[in-house]
Amino acid sequence: MHGGRWRVGDRISDLHLADELKVSRTPVRQALMLLTAQGLVAYHPGRGFRVERVPEGDDALEQLVPPSETEALYSQIMNHRASGQLAGEVSEAQLVELFGVTRGAVRRVLMRFAAEGLTERLPGHGWRFTESLDNPQAVHESYDFRLIVECGALKMAGFAPDPEQLQQLFREQSDILQMPVEQLRQDVWFKANANFHETLVSWSRNRYLIESVRRQNSLRKISEFAHFSHLSEQHIRQACTDHLGILKALKEGDADYAAALLRRHISRSAEI
Repeated sequence: MHGGRWRVGDRISDLHLADELKVSRTPVRQALMLLTAQGLVAYHPGRGFRVERVPEGDDALEQLVPPSETEALYSQIMNHRASGQLAGEVSEAQLVELFGVTRGAVRRVLMRFAAEGLTERLPGHGWRFTESLDNPQAVHESYDFRLIVECGALKMAGFAPDPEQLQQLFREQSDILQMPVEQLRQDVWFKANANFHETLVSWSRNRYLIESVRRQNSLRKISEFAHFSHLSEQHIRQACTDHLGILKALKEGDADYAAALLRRHISRSAEI
């Protein structure tokens, strides 16, 4: 809803959402009923769910819809790994005891980590966290790589922004810029930041560049979680302002200026 996909009065198909998210209809309907309780969605017998109200700028969806057990555990494991409280190799039994959850819940989250390229399974019930940007040299090399790939993508002959995606990025970055920093969660910040950079490169229509940026986002995810608490409000505001400036240049058809702004943005982030 925050992304502008639905407007007031639009019908929401739980079946289509379940197909899109590759889950059963049950969790989708549960989420829609939670939104119904908040007055954002209404259920009409025989007609299904419809949007009643679009969230306001100060609506925090993570508070309207509480995180599931899986989401909460995912964040806990991510934070523990990012802060060094978890070793490079762990067992399911260790995590069950540490977080007081079921083995099934632990396994589901670790499989999600594996799908994101963050863990790999070991023989038995062990898991290994994969490579991440866990030292200054790796971080430095990552920023150098991003300068080459991301800025170069904007200068490719086939580069062309998708108008709908462009507007969605405008809304997403504007929402964060207007949000009180104390309400901004680290996972929300990372997803928005990663989505911005990945979407820009996707407009190059080059599969190899797109895949390389996705890999970089995966590598830096854990370190970004670790550093989030150290980010100042000024840095977050500056990053969003940079993003909006780049999008404005692209909307005006000036990809060269957008690439220059992107280079300054990435270089500034590297210095911080």
